[in-house]
Amino acid sequence: SSLDVQQSNQLRPFPYLKLQAMPITKATTQQQIQQRRQQIPPNYGRTPLTGSFTLGAEYHLSQNTAAGGDENDESAVGGIIYFPYADLSTMLPEDVTSSSFNLFGFVSTQQDVDKVFPSVLVGNNINNNIQALSKKQAILTRCGFKPSPSSPGRSSAPNQDRSFIANFFLNLDNARYEAAIATEGGDVQGPTALLMGIYDGHGGQGHVVSHFVALELPRIFTRKLIQSTNPQTTVGSSQYDDYITQIFKDAYLEVDSMEPVKGSAGCTASSLFYPGEGTKAYVANVGDSTTMIVKYSKSTKQSTIVHQNRKHKPHLLDEKVRINAAGGEVMIPPSLRMSNDGNSNNNNAMIQESSRLLVPDPSGAPFGGMALAMSRAIGDSDAKVVGLISEPDVDVWDLNNYHKQQQSSPEQIEDSAWFAVVASDGMYDVIPPEEVANLLGQSLYSDENVVSPLEACEQLIRKATLLWMNMAGAYRDDISLGVSRLEFN
Repeated sequence: SSLDVQQSNQLRPFPYLKLQAMPITKATTQQQIQQRRQQIPPNYGRTPLTGSFTLGAEYHLSQNTAAGGDENDESAVGGIIYFPYADLSTMLPEDVTSSSFNLFGFVSTQQDVDKVFPSVLVGNNINNNIQALSKKQAILTRCGFKPSPSSPGRSSAPNQDRSFIANFFLNLDNARYEAAIATEGGDVQGPTALLMGIYDGHGGQGHVVSHFVALELPRIFTRKLIQSTNPQTTVGSSQYDDYITQIFKDAYLEVDSMEPVKGSAGCTASSLFYPGEGTKAYVANVGDSTTMIVKYSKSTKQSTIVHQNRKHKPHLLDEKVRINAAGGEVMIPPSLRMSNDGNSNNNNAMIQESSRLLVPDPSGAPFGGMALAMSRAIGDSDAKVVGLISEPDVDVWDLNNYHKQQQSSPEQIEDSAWFAVVASDGMYDVIPPEEVANLLGQSLYSDENVVSPLEACEQLIRKATLLWMNMAGAYRDDISLGVSRLEFN
């Protein structure tokens, strides 16, 4: 069942469901892999993770607190993890997005697309109101619409997107936990580290892989961060950059080795980490989901995207070289506009074909394989033999370097506020990132805003829904969007 919270403002502990790991090696047989798959609970991952939960002592990053490192203290609190407030598809029937909805012939007007929808979230206290009231962050999802040939008017495919925002308490003991939650607004008070990410599944069991990653990655990353802490490694130093980069790579490879499907299913993984102090943020990515770092101008109320991770597409030179060296083949469609990559301001031209990694069928059938739209992913074990890898690119973004490169004046520095956005391609295939950033920035920082960050996410997802119907008819991808302030110090 869905992870939910039953009482307003009452967070219950994160109900982490552990699956027994079976790392795959050269000695692993197909029979062992099949036995592993049979151990996956039948409904595992069929319902998205939603709601907000406390994280136990094993997630406490500070080693100088009463809670730090004591995994046996069940009352200790290491932080809070926020999954999407809701899956909008459970609250919003397909036929209420527009009065002119027509499954096979929908054409919206620009007025339809740009209208402000009455919120279905405000006043609907489904998963506690900590997220609903927050001015610092929000996260929301909507299951796609993927009709089957036998039932073209219905979609039973699960939401394969998973996402989360985790705040880890710093220098905060368990006795002060209640004071860490604001009495109004639901936002954590005091210094926190931030880990957030988007994990978009693909393949018949992609929801199993993305579900597994969303549960495992926060635990593995945090464990490695605590165990690897070197007192001589100062936050912000080049040594710390190397340290976080290696932790991300190790965590991604470990969760990949443990994923349960071990076949033709996988997920993207785009994550951001901010240690709670300093001027650097770290972005790790495999696949074609997107994490953005954005600057908001307090004077103009406009947002500027200053960093996006690279999407791993098979046609990119270094990716194609690796794939070819492994004996793999890349398909590049004639219509591919390599210079665009989804950033056009023309919404009607944004959905486009992708280059693809051709994956042979494990059984040797000549026409039974896959054509993956990415060159790196978590999972997709069948594609590893033709060059797909799970090691992430890790970008180090430095606020100080940005200001130096821009030659920012003291007034410009004071005018800037910062935030991070994670989203699946179901959003950016139809809405330009700049438009997403502008509305989210105003919801986070503008004194004149009329919507909360959660309502802004809802508006964008519902607009994306209309645009998908306009461009793709009966099909809509899963859409997920998360945003959090970045409070550099």
